[in-house]
Amino acid sequence: MRNGLILGSALFACACSGIPRDPEGTLERVRAERAFKVGVIARGAAVSAAELAFLRNVERATGARAAIETGSAENLLLRLEEGGLDLVVGPFGTRTPWITRVSFVPPPDKRKAGEGVLLPSAAARNGENGWIALLHGEADALGGGQ
Repeated sequence: MRNGLILGSALFACACSGIPRDPEGTLERVRAERAFKVGVIARGAAVSAAELAFLRNVERATGARAAIETGSAENLLLRLEEGGLDLVVGPFGTRTPWITRVSFVPPPDKRKAGEGVLLPSAAARNGENGWIALLHGEADALGGGQ
């Protein structure tokens, strides 16, 4: 019994050693390639100062450069979900239908904003937990403390 408990504990510790994990290896790839692909939601205004500050913080944290492209929210989020982008930044409403399909940093539905207010957030592919944890660490630039 005791040997089984020791063996079980050892196996559990080994299984947990890589948490948080990125099943698709996003964080490891970004660091190795020193680049990450960002979709910025196109709108009348340029990229906001908060979004730029966030991207610069992610660049510093990873040692990688952001390769930025613009497009519509729907197209960029579809590409993110398929793995064609590493990150999408832009304004999102608190009731975005994407809230269950991608991971938002900071989550727009958890922030204080009035109905219809669009808040700057970043979206990452669900399940890429190491990458998402790094992004959460830089979320203050987007107003994550609201």
